Amino acid sequence: MARTKLKDKKITIMGVTIIENELGDQTEFRGPIPGGENIWAYVRHASGNEFYQAAQVQHRVEMIFEVNWRDDVTPKNWIEYKGKVWNIIRVDTFEDYKDTLRIYAYADGE
Repeated sequence: MARTKLKDKKITIMGVTIIENELGDQTEFRGPIPGGENIWAYVRHASGNEFYQAAQVQHRVEMIFEVNWRDDVTPKNWIEYKGKVWNIIRVDTFEDYKDTLRIYAYADGE
């Protein structure tokens, strides 16, 4: 029997939207995508990679976020989770079943 993954964490999917003002000027707005604010997700660590750069150890943390299926998330977006920015690497649509979206993302460690 497959274990149900509990979507019990809140995340926000961010992006860049072009907004046009009353004069017709276009401006970039960096914020939540439509319907992407405070959505429920299953969150888990993928791995931790260490590498040497400029004579110091850098740490890269990878996470997997699973949300209900949506068609507006791309690697150009990013996720905010627990006050940290997670850059999206890949979006997996689970064999195109419109059920769950698995998002692979990373954040550079301190």
